[in-house]
Amino acid sequence: MSTALAQQANSSRLLLSNPLVRTAAFVTIVLITAQTFGTGGFPESWNIGIAEPITGVQSWVRENRSSNWSFRFFFNPLISAVEFGLNSVESFLVWLPWFIPPIIVFLIIGRSRRWGLATFTAFVVVYPGIVGLWPESIVTISLMAVSVAISILIGVPLGVLTALNKRFESILRPILDGMQTVPATVYLIPIVLVFGIGPAPAAIATVIYAIPPMIRLTCLGIQQVPKSAVEAAHMFGATKRQFLAKVQLPLAVPSIIAGINQTVMMALGIVVIATLVGAGGLGQEINQTVRRLEAGRGLVVSLAVVAVALVLDRVSRSLVVEPGEQRFHISRKLMYTTISGLVFATILGRAMGWIEFPFSWGTSFADPIDSGFTWFRTTFDVVTRPFNDFVVRELIVRAQTLLNQTLAWQAIVVAASTFSYVVAGWKMSLTTAIGITFIGLTGRWPDAVDTLTQTVIAVVFSMLIAIPIGIWLGRRPRAESFISPFLDALQTIPNLVYAIPFVMIFSVGPVPGIVAAVVYALPPGIRLTALGIRQVNYESLEAATTFGATPRQVLRGVRVPLAMPSIILAINQMVMMVLAMAIIAGMVGGGGLGYRSIEALTKPDAGLGAEVGIAIVIMATILDRLLQATAKRLQAPAAN
Repeated sequence: MSTALAQQANSSRLLLSNPLVRTAAFVTIVLITAQTFGTGGFPESWNIGIAEPITGVQSWVRENRSSNWSFRFFFNPLISAVEFGLNSVESFLVWLPWFIPPIIVFLIIGRSRRWGLATFTAFVVVYPGIVGLWPESIVTISLMAVSVAISILIGVPLGVLTALNKRFESILRPILDGMQTVPATVYLIPIVLVFGIGPAPAAIATVIYAIPPMIRLTCLGIQQVPKSAVEAAHMFGATKRQFLAKVQLPLAVPSIIAGINQTVMMALGIVVIATLVGAGGLGQEINQTVRRLEAGRGLVVSLAVVAVALVLDRVSRSLVVEPGEQRFHISRKLMYTTISGLVFATILGRAMGWIEFPFSWGTSFADPIDSGFTWFRTTFDVVTRPFNDFVVRELIVRAQTLLNQTLAWQAIVVAASTFSYVVAGWKMSLTTAIGITFIGLTGRWPDAVDTLTQTVIAVVFSMLIAIPIGIWLGRRPRAESFISPFLDALQTIPNLVYAIPFVMIFSVGPVPGIVAAVVYALPPGIRLTALGIRQVNYESLEAATTFGATPRQVLRGVRVPLAMPSIILAINQMVMMVLAMAIIAGMVGGGGLGYRSIEALTKPDAGLGAEVGIAIVIMATILDRLLQATAKRLQAPAAN
């Protein structure tokens, strides 16, 4: 008996000597203590009052906008320059006869001898006019043109400097990472504080949001110049300036054009939200369709936005000569003849009064779409209503009760920081603890819990749909190529458009925002999962097959585990996409930080906007870093 007790005591001593066991026991004790003596919900009395000084700054800005030197000599001239650019571009596009832009687009793309693509893109140019949105499309194109031009003027030099200066790159890289992590709505809050509301502030917000890919891809293009070109330039004694102007920049042109393309796509992604600060154009039309619950008109207007995106995308791509691609050799005589023809056509169009778009079908053909959604809601109400009630009652309300009342906020901080320590180390653990606590100190704890709850629900639904489809497509290249255009279309449509049909189906509330976020997040989730499955190395698959594994065993035991880093990155992208939909969820009754963002922008209330912005940034940063660290831990070791 004594021997058995001694053996048991030795086993207990050995177990307690394990550092992992001791750490787990310590964390458990701390967690139980935090839950026992903590308080449910963050104390409102701990609010440090960030809003008050920010609101004071806003009042000071309003009073001193015309007298303070910083506004007189910097901010106001900046706004005036942007306004001048917007007005000039818009006036020029309005002055041009309506048929000149499609002809120019046709000629640019026609250089690649792709006549079908050139004809289709030229037709796409006139689509907004056919549906009665020609003036609105001109406003949006003007905003896009000025924003992208400013992004190029700033982004290319910064990209070159980043590529040539390692110290500057180490400083700028985390800033760019943060800019691409932060949801678009956060950019609008300080812009409104400093510049007010109008098209020019919207353009500045668009530049800040869209410039990171311009800088990154310019830097990448400079850094990837072949070593043979570098050595040849040095052998011929080229100076640094000559080397940059005659070797690096010309060879980096394809990457720079790709950066312009990505900047265009990013700018279009914010065009709808920018209407909250006075951008106007097609984004304003989309906002009105949400208020009127007109899914058909929303689809028509969103296709006009897609048309703008498609035209800008194809034109920018056509400027790059790909290997093996045939293009017209344009002589000076042909170039001068073409320009003269365009000038003559412009003068003739002006003289004949062919300026405004000659006809419009309007959006009446979209009425059947609205009728279809109404029929769907009435017919399937027996399904949609129980689903809506289940999500609200069983998921959202229970999760909010758990995080706001049942669990102590101290226990939530301990649990989150412990998970961060296991995944990413003590620095991320400390960052998580400070970040979550600071959200409470801003007074946005209930709103953050609301947004986090809806985000988690949307991400779980997205995972349940995207990951199985991605795994299925990753093993079937033909099916993936067939569904790829559909995924491209989903990624091009403005995110607000996703909410319109679901508001008509489920009525106003959190569920339309959640479902719309799921649909919006599916394309990157499916693509990255399929990519991971497809890129599993052939040797691993061959080895598993050689040992007699069935296709199902190969999938579960080889493909999915080796593709797990890509799957985690897919989840990361879905989280970011869902968070980007937070403000859209707030616009359709979702509440949380999204609703507070709209409230801050429409009042405007810079203090509330600062609190909301800080909470969204902290939440997005923590989730992004944790998921990136998880993907890194799951990454297979590199082969020696």
